Amino acid sequence: MNTLFGSALIAAAVVASAFAPAAAQQTAPQAITGPVLYCFVSPNDQPPVGNFGRCTSFYPASSYTAAFEIRNLPAGSYSYVWTTELGLVLPCTTSRCSQQYRGGMAISDIINVTYTNLATGEAKTLSRSLAINGPF
Repeated sequence: MNTLFGSALIAAAVVASAFAPAAAQQTAPQAITGPVLYCFVSPNDQPPVGNFGRCTSFYPASSYTAAFEIRNLPAGSYSYVWTTELGLVLPCTTSRCSQQYRGGMAISDIINVTYTNLATGEAKTLSRSLAINGPF
């Protein structure tokens, strides 16, 4: 009986250890391997979140600044075109752009950046939703 019980415990331990690494891998955050559009709205009562920033604020203020930056872009020479959700072209020509927003109201916007590799001509677009004093 002790041998049977001991064998059952060993079998349970082997099965549990076989599944433990898979469960741990699923809960670990994935590494960001490609370009991302970072955004942080200030003032903000919350710190930035990793490589994506915090593109929302509920902090009461008369005005806000949203700072955007393309991160993890491969080495090379690029041109940039920044636009808003309504198609307004922003006066930014680098991998960074800031946009001012007036406070006292709920604001939502989508900022797009199209970056073009000048050596290959390949163009890609990244977008981020922004929310101030309201939901997305």
